[in-house]
Amino acid sequence: MKICRRDILKGFAAGAGGIVIGSIATPLQILYASQDKTLVRREYKRVLLTNESKEPFRASDIKKNENYIFFYPYHNIPVLLLNLNKTIEPMMVEQSEGVESYLHPGGVGKNKSIVAYVTVCTHEFVRPNPNESLVKYYPPGETSFIYGSDNVICCCAHGSAFDPSNAGNVLQSPAEYPLTTVELEWDSQTDSLYAKALIGWNPPFKEIFKEDGEGKIITETTAIKRLSEYSKKIIKC
Repeated sequence: MKICRRDILKGFAAGAGGIVIGSIATPLQILYASQDKTLVRREYKRVLLTNESKEPFRASDIKKNENYIFFYPYHNIPVLLLNLNKTIEPMMVEQSEGVESYLHPGGVGKNKSIVAYVTVCTHEFVRPNPNESLVKYYPPGETSFIYGSDNVICCCAHGSAFDPSNAGNVLQSPAEYPLTTVELEWDSQTDSLYAKALIGWNPPFKEIFKEDGEGKIITETTAIKRLSEYSKKIIKC
């Protein structure tokens, strides 16, 4: 079944700052329903995180409370990389509707404060693109008005909110599932970071975004940049 990205994004906020309420496409529901929701950890290629010159991006260079983005495990699947400036311990995440509980691995780096989440809203698969991003992290001191607090990841398309300090769990609907965790590995000798697996919610990312370059898998390195350097406009809400 071919799912067109235009169909998926129909009803999303297309203009600057617009928040539109839409309904999910029936083909997308069918495609997701066919997935194995019990598969909570999927290993992919172990990939080195680099700068745009393909030099290793050191964990100590990740600024606190800044929105960074890289792509994994496919070249069109954006991942939000955050240094939350506090230790994030491993934790169990409870699920429902046939999705098994799973262990969130916690933060990595010297202070165990670095986490990564697939930046695809679990409501209707909204994600950052080069023109704009409707999804971002609101650090301490920057309040999201649709949620009423800071230290939260919000999607401005329909108002979903997620807790980056608590395994990406849902804080505010309409999203029902936590953000998918990207499992990171930290090399304490070199201070390098690697992406190695997805944990949690298991949507058919490759099929959904197949229109954008056939979902080519990343095999060796993936470059980190600030979200503001990737998206021309960051929509806040």
